[in-house]
Amino acid sequence: MTLLSFWLLTIGKELIIPFVLAVFIWYLINVLSTAIMKLNIRGRTLPAGFRYIASAIVIAGALGVLFNFITQNVSEVITVAPEYQARLQPMIDKVIGWLPIEEPPSLREFVGQFNFSRLISRLASSLASIAGNASIISIYVIFLFLEQRSFGPKIKAMTRGNASASSQDIFDIITEIDQDTRKYIGIKTLTSSITGLVSYAIMASIGLDFAAFWGVLIFFLNFIPTVGSILATLFPSLLSLLAFETPLPVIGIIGGVTATQILVGNVLEPRLMGNSLNLSPLVILLSLSLWGALWGVTGMFLCVPITVITMIVCSHFPQTRPFAVLLSANGRIRGKKKE
Repeated sequence: MTLLSFWLLTIGKELIIPFVLAVFIWYLINVLSTAIMKLNIRGRTLPAGFRYIASAIVIAGALGVLFNFITQNVSEVITVAPEYQARLQPMIDKVIGWLPIEEPPSLREFVGQFNFSRLISRLASSLASIAGNASIISIYVIFLFLEQRSFGPKIKAMTRGNASASSQDIFDIITEIDQDTRKYIGIKTLTSSITGLVSYAIMASIGLDFAAFWGVLIFFLNFIPTVGSILATLFPSLLSLLAFETPLPVIGIIGGVTATQILVGNVLEPRLMGNSLNLSPLVILLSLSLWGALWGVTGMFLCVPITVITMIVCSHFPQTRPFAVLLSANGRIRGKKKE
């Protein structure tokens, strides 16, 4: 059964990935709509229809700007990538010369295989593929909203007559899962946006090339905890070493971007998220490898949200709670045990 599931995920990725992205966007729109609902204008709450339309326009506009910006800047980054690639080898030679050990024979080969142009091209093709599916994603989002009102009655109808648990208990669990999922997606998007904006401000103020592009890339990479944070710090840090001849700008960029990652990832996000993102680093690496193999770069971006949502769902049911504990970093998870 497991092998069949992975086979279906692989051969059906052209249909499944747009749907998963549509669900993610649908949740984002709901999160933003809930935030707008809390705004009282002259003591009145804005109508639901207006909130959803406004939220959809904001999310669609933000995504359109992001993808358009990346499309315009990727070609420029690819153009200058060989220049930075040429600067990389002398820097590695210098670092190797400082080491008091013989050069590992595989190091030069590894560096030679590291190609900025190829890496950026793969990222660009993945983003272009997502942008190319914008129409089908939009259709999925529209139908999700058309079905949204019927989700509650359908769940109650499905659980009616269940002898093992009351209909209200099951409905309460599903409501908690939905709330936890919305909380995770909303907070993760907020913290990733803060990290990307602050990192952009630091890089732009110091004068790093394509600071806005790296800021957007940091935003996407921060959806991958641990590994994504390391890559988000590594890319601009390495570029600063290649771009500047004096140490002060390099120290400023490396220190600023690293401090931003630490403060947001280790201070702000845990305070907002609680135990919702209490994933084991080993689970993150395995998930990254699995979904990357199944769905490529898109799967790598989606792997942790999918795994976190899986852990949230499993944590609310006694039968699957041990699996949620296994996925967690310290065994402490949220969710009520419904006996």
